[in-house]
Amino acid sequence: MVISIDDFMKTATSAQKKVLFNLIETGEKEKELSEEINRITGAISRGVYSSDGVGLTVCEDADDARVISSGSREKLETAREKMKTYMKKAVKLGMRDLGVIQRNYEHYVGEPIPVK
Repeated sequence: MVISIDDFMKTATSAQKKVLFNLIETGEKEKELSEEINRITGAISRGVYSSDGVGLTVCEDADDARVISSGSREKLETAREKMKTYMKKAVKLGMRDLGVIQRNYEHYVGEPIPVK
């Protein structure tokens, strides 16, 4: 049975709410970092990259994009590891029926949600 976030919040404990908040916050950060990396990668097709809109860096290939985006890639990996940790914690706290957990658990953890 899938539970919506609205229904879940009516009965959630403070620990469950904290995990849900952390999932949302980290998910938003992951999205921002992914978009940043995509912008850098997209700049390769135009041949230049500008982090501030003023200075330009000549980009020749995908290796340039990887170097330019290496800091963002490291932060993205950290965000994904946090998501994995929060997903596991959510299941331990009894949140396995929450839709967001059911849709994303296997993606972040790499295995199906454990059976109760």
